[in-house]
Amino acid sequence: MKKIQSNLHYYKISKENPEKFLDQNYMFVEKDLGMSFYVSKTHKIKELLTTIKNIKNKNNSEKLLNEIFLELQNTIKKYSNYSEFGCFINACDSTIEENINDIKLLKTITFLYLEKRKLTDIVPSEWLQAIIDKGSSRKKGHAGEKKIMDILEGSGFLKAKDIPDFKNYNKCSAKLSKRGKFSNKNIKKFFGISIGNKNQDKSLDVIVKNGKEVFFIEAKHLNTGGGGQNKQVLELIEIIRKNNAKNNYHFVAFLDGVFSNTLLSAGSEAENKEEAVKTKLQYKDIMGALNKNQNNFWVNTAGFRALFSD
Repeated sequence: MKKIQSNLHYYKISKENPEKFLDQNYMFVEKDLGMSFYVSKTHKIKELLTTIKNIKNKNNSEKLLNEIFLELQNTIKKYSNYSEFGCFINACDSTIEENINDIKLLKTITFLYLEKRKLTDIVPSEWLQAIIDKGSSRKKGHAGEKKIMDILEGSGFLKAKDIPDFKNYNKCSAKLSKRGKFSNKNIKKFFGISIGNKNQDKSLDVIVKNGKEVFFIEAKHLNTGGGGQNKQVLELIEIIRKNNAKNNYHFVAFLDGVFSNTLLSAGSEAENKEEAVKTKLQYKDIMGALNKNQNNFWVNTAGFRALFSD
């Protein structure tokens, strides 16, 4: 039976096996399955907006306008977020939900839309798909968790449905959440660990058990450096700085995406001098944390696969 090796061993594997530029786990290239609903709903919204535009200045139209606005309010409840009107609502620093609950707000934004935008009858599905594609980055967080769970399943780890399952199974994993059976609160209580000392809303992503060994995993996917990305790297470094009370507890920082290559190379692959300096400092922090807390791990995809195959 294989044994877990040193954390620097898996760090070395990660460094020697860099991330690829295109990872299909984070690619969402298929046409959205709800496209026909989005097209139909967008057509309906256009029809109502056209009617409002045509009658808004006519005499004795107030009652009819109110009826149409109620219909518009009901129409935007579902499948309207990718319509031009739904996007315009967001451009007004508002949300569809707010307009569903406030008819006066909906009227104000509708009249503003009719003033600032041109109404057309056409609804090309390619336009709607482009809007969906532009927002695909929001899916990447869950995609990272799914990637981890798929790797673990391929290595023979069962999916635990609750804490008793996790306790009874010899080899299993579970995806964590802010609420539910595998919430941070329950994980802290059951395992007696501290999560997110600097950020009370912080949550880990996956927990894994292999015999007596328990791994608490935080995952990030980064393709570029910069301000927001630096914050995420620091969150991962905070994870591996944790000093475990129990030798069988391990904190794992999982970073994939091509920026992982820059970090593993101590900044030598950075795009500019400023990024290289920051990355070199982060690299030193990572190595310091790994040397101090030898139960913890910093891995990319290859390092993660090696760790959990061992």
